[in-house]
Amino acid sequence: MTAGELARRLLFLIRRRQHLDELDEEMRLHAELCNRAASRKFGNTTLLKEKSREMWGWNWLDDLAKDLRYSLRLLRGNPMFTGIIVLTLALGIGANTAIFSVMNAVVLRSLPVKNPQQVVYIHATGQPHHTWNTGIWGWSMSTGVYEQLRAEHPGLSDVMAYVPMAFGKAAVLYGRDPEEASADMVSGNFFTGLGVQPVCGRMLTDSDETNHTAVAVLSYAYWSRRFGQTCSVIGHPLYIKGVPFTVVGVAANGFEGVESDGSTDLWVPLQNRPGLNAWGSESDKSFYANPQWWCIMMIGRLRPGISRTAAAARLTPIFQRAAYAPLGGKPQKGEKMPTLAFDGTKGIPGAKEVYEKPLRVLLAMVGLILLIACSNVVMMLNARNAARRHEFSVRIAIGGSKWRLLRQLMAESLLIVAAATALGYFFAFAATRAISRWSALDQDFSPDRTVLLFTLAIMSAIALLFGVAPLRNALKTPVNLALKTTAATAYSDRGRMHARKVVIALQMCICLTLLVAAGLLLRTLQNLQNVDTGMNTQGLLVFGISPQQETRSGAETIRFYESLTNRLRSLPGVLAVTLMGNRLGSGGTNNTSVYVDGEHPRGGSGMVRWNTVGPDYLATLGIKLEYGRDLRESDSANAAKVALINDTFTKQYFKGQSPLGRSIGISSKIQFTVVGVAADSKYAGVTEEAMPMAYFPYKQRKGIGTMQVEVRTAGNPTSFLQVIQREVRQLAPNLPLLQPMTQQAQFDESYAMQRLVAWLAIFFGLLAAFLVATGLYATLAYSVTRRTAEIGIRMALGAQRGEVVWMVLKESIDLCVAGAVVGVPLALAASRVLRSILFGVKPSDPLTICLGLVALVAVALVATLIPARRAASIDPIRALRYE
Repeated sequence: MTAGELARRLLFLIRRRQHLDELDEEMRLHAELCNRAASRKFGNTTLLKEKSREMWGWNWLDDLAKDLRYSLRLLRGNPMFTGIIVLTLALGIGANTAIFSVMNAVVLRSLPVKNPQQVVYIHATGQPHHTWNTGIWGWSMSTGVYEQLRAEHPGLSDVMAYVPMAFGKAAVLYGRDPEEASADMVSGNFFTGLGVQPVCGRMLTDSDETNHTAVAVLSYAYWSRRFGQTCSVIGHPLYIKGVPFTVVGVAANGFEGVESDGSTDLWVPLQNRPGLNAWGSESDKSFYANPQWWCIMMIGRLRPGISRTAAAARLTPIFQRAAYAPLGGKPQKGEKMPTLAFDGTKGIPGAKEVYEKPLRVLLAMVGLILLIACSNVVMMLNARNAARRHEFSVRIAIGGSKWRLLRQLMAESLLIVAAATALGYFFAFAATRAISRWSALDQDFSPDRTVLLFTLAIMSAIALLFGVAPLRNALKTPVNLALKTTAATAYSDRGRMHARKVVIALQMCICLTLLVAAGLLLRTLQNLQNVDTGMNTQGLLVFGISPQQETRSGAETIRFYESLTNRLRSLPGVLAVTLMGNRLGSGGTNNTSVYVDGEHPRGGSGMVRWNTVGPDYLATLGIKLEYGRDLRESDSANAAKVALINDTFTKQYFKGQSPLGRSIGISSKIQFTVVGVAADSKYAGVTEEAMPMAYFPYKQRKGIGTMQVEVRTAGNPTSFLQVIQREVRQLAPNLPLLQPMTQQAQFDESYAMQRLVAWLAIFFGLLAAFLVATGLYATLAYSVTRRTAEIGIRMALGAQRGEVVWMVLKESIDLCVAGAVVGVPLALAASRVLRSILFGVKPSDPLTICLGLVALVAVALVATLIPARRAASIDPIRALRYE
């Protein structure tokens, strides 16, 4: 042992306890170093646990659930803020969903048939001279054309025909309960060609058409409503216009026909008896015996691989040959031959052409409203997130990632948008039911799967917008803000305030455009309501009546109507009663070539509109008699044939000469002597221009069918309805009143599209004004809060309350002026799109634009009132202490 080792051992004995403690500490250090090396080699246990859980399940679900729970607590903590945001978005989403639902039903939805993309509506660019139709220009065909195309149809696998049994509803009787229903006559291959299957019984067949069998197929909706979905109705008789039909089947659910005026209740094969004529015509001949009467509509199915244009080109020569066959085989000199064209079956035929452009205008309006709503919500979210900058700073300071912050903001926006979408979808259901009532279309506009996908697409886009929009400002939050006790020392938000003002100015620009459009449409509606119909509609009640044709000859039918009118005239409060074939304001008209003194007139178009009417027609309807006389009871079937004409007829075909005593007719064989000239009055609807018009006594026309009864009363006409129904049932217990309403209501239905668009545009204009006022109020309130200290200093230095109010008001006026400068040119440009919808007002109407500006200023003043009063009531002492 060396001297050094001995000394070390002696020192250890002296300081033994200290050395043992140092040894223990060194051993612990070595143990920790070994454990750390082992842990480093093993890996992070927390991370390994997360990876294990990820292999066993989905961590993102847990994280999403946590984010949603946190967001829900955050939104519940401020219910007022959440409610305003959800309601704002719900109004925008609901309006878009409702209008798109109507657009989908009227324009976009395909027929619920097999391979609907192959099914086409067949129409023509016109029809030959000296033929007539029932007012459905371009869509009506003759029986000769139908039969030829049915036999020879290159490019088409099948051709089907359909025609209504009446204008509007037909009289139907099952058991002892008379009612009215929508009924069509169709070809035997109608259902097989479309691929519609039965729920009960069978569909129609070719032999049903060939033999004109008296059988009927019910629609699923009518079967459910009227017969409680019981298949026992198969084989039972159903009386249509007094003719017995046997129910043989029920069509599949969802198929409600191909008509433009609503759902079809039942279908029967094409009939060849005059009592069941096309469109309820009172002609003594069936449409089969009238080759020059174009009344049938057709639908076809394309062969696979054949385009519409190619098929129409192949069919046009066959169509032209069949069209001119009854007229000598060739057109008149200078006459342009019509051609065929095919339209897809998306939407409702007839209504699609009328409603498509207005619906696109409305869809653009609600899109702008949604833009305003979204911009308001983004500004509100940014304002709220400005108060959360301290929270965002803490998250970033402790290592929170951008993705994690984005996910949290996305969860918040998802909850907001989901709640708004649910509420908006509820609004859409209510709105579509209201639109269905307001429109003249008997259609179900309720949102379907397509509309649901559209709404979900809007929801996804908005959720992404609201999640990403606040992220930029959140990420710009300084990290050192976490070290400060409040957010009052945050960076300046002048740039954000400037952006808010730009957005508000753009909102005002959009609002002015919508207000001007709503004003133009409102003035259009007022003009339509004030149109001079040429008659006195006050106190007029109209209803249809259809006598049982199979039991009545022409003379018996006349006696029936004479007995009916005499009964009604004897009722207390009834001033006058008359009849007509086509109801005024229903859109249905008779149109044909006219003969004057046995020849076609050289001047004018050679066309005339006509109607069969009863005695005292002009007096009952209040149409002015220019000269001559009205029709009388003595103008019977055996009396000299007479007629009335209107003023336009006189000017166009008699060139200022007196027409009294001259003869006119709609055929060269039967001529009527003109006995009176009436002032021009409306026939199809209130928007039509004056056309040559002739009135013939119904007693002097053959084949009298369904007639419209006009009753003039001393008081409210609807109050007489029950009395009239009781009187009719005493005369004919099995006959229902067809579509009873006031004559004014019938004329109102003729501009149902304009009325619907006007009311919706007004609502959307007011909604835009409300949303803009909300956004402007929030912006000014935020500005006043931000400038509290400044306002306090101003007031401490002697500023008066009025000066403070003007300071806030000037800020609002500046925004209003900026919005108007851009908005007026935009409104002028947008109003040109409305040109085809407007009536009696120009798109650049200065009065409407001025009223729109006044309304915009009023919106701005209302939105400024509360922030201005709040600014003027600031206490300078408290304001100077404001952080």
